[in-house]
Amino acid sequence: MTENMTSAETREETRTYPYMVLVRFENSTRSYSFGTENADLREGDSVVVETSQGIELGKVTADAVSTVLQRCPRAALKPVLRKATDYDKQCYEENQYDAKEAFRICQDEIKDLGLGMHLLSAEYLLDRSKILFVYQSEQRVDFRELLKRLGSRLHCRIELRQIGERDKAKMVGGIGMCGMECCCSRFKSKMEVVSINMAKTQLLALNTEKLSGMCGKLMCCLRYENENYKELTEGLPKMGAHVEYEGAMYRVTSMNVMSNEARLENSETFQEITLDELREKAVVRKGVTVGRKAPGRAPRREPGAAPGVHKSNISGTPVSTNFKTSEESKKHESAPLRPERKNNARPNKPKDMHAGLKPQNGTNSSNKKNASSRPQSNKKQNVRRPNHVDTNNPNVTVRSFKSSHTKAREAKGGAQ
Repeated sequence: MTENMTSAETREETRTYPYMVLVRFENSTRSYSFGTENADLREGDSVVVETSQGIELGKVTADAVSTVLQRCPRAALKPVLRKATDYDKQCYEENQYDAKEAFRICQDEIKDLGLGMHLLSAEYLLDRSKILFVYQSEQRVDFRELLKRLGSRLHCRIELRQIGERDKAKMVGGIGMCGMECCCSRFKSKMEVVSINMAKTQLLALNTEKLSGMCGKLMCCLRYENENYKELTEGLPKMGAHVEYEGAMYRVTSMNVMSNEARLENSETFQEITLDELREKAVVRKGVTVGRKAPGRAPRREPGAAPGVHKSNISGTPVSTNFKTSEESKKHESAPLRPERKNNARPNKPKDMHAGLKPQNGTNSSNKKNASSRPQSNKKQNVRRPNHVDTNNPNVTVRSFKSSHTKAREAKGGAQ
């Protein structure tokens, strides 16, 4: 018995159909392929199909075509059960009405349980064997108790499906900043990856608020012209790069691919050139500081120096550097900011700091040399210098700070 069921399922999966049609469901922008034996299906017909979810009602978007002439998908095609009858259409309308009531019931239960879920839609299958609830949540939700309550009130299978922000915007829809309906809800059938590098390639300001759509993610339209901008900006320096152009140093402040213009600026002047000239004649220089325009007066520049280039040496004195050719610029970049010396010789310093001074009266240079050669202790000696006090003055009191041993020794010597 089991072997017969397995062979029947295998035959059903590998079954081929002579014709194929495209069917789209409500609230969906994508069409799916289904196999059929009816060659009379035309665009706009309502059909009942079997999907992985169950039995659903959809609308044909293209006439039936032969599977021999068309490349069929590798996976087995799901079948078209029949053309929708009036009874099927009536059941579909009743299911839509009951789905609104089920949506209200589920929303009340979510509020009663205090779950962090944002319910978006509820949809019955055509045979009412299952109801699908779609919700959006930032975190995972424990909805086990919710399933128990909904099952006891709706008396059918319950399926809860969580979606992201982009899928939510696709379901809800809206008007974008371009004045048209959102691309995801209008025609896009697949959510492609959009990165911030696409905005950099298109030379846009990296402002996330202006680059984000209704879903809070980067706009899908950034991907449309990304490949064209890659070709147009190939070989160009980055925005803000320091370049050498016609013997002067500049900073790239703006580039417009549509008008084929670029603007170079420094502290003294600016130039507007084409992108082809920027690509061919400008040379990118790293490690060079290009002065910017200040509200005050322009910085001083020595005659013959390149405009806009200013460096400073160790002492802080501004030094102007002339970048006329690429070879000279490399020499100036690698040269140290110190005065040149002949044969790498150091300036002579006197070995003796007192050389050339005359000795004082009553002293000898040899004695001074011998005295300087004696070892000196690092400790500071606190020597009390005697104050010349007039002891004959009756208003002056002389106090002795001698120790008791010194006083005893002096007294002993005086007694002898």
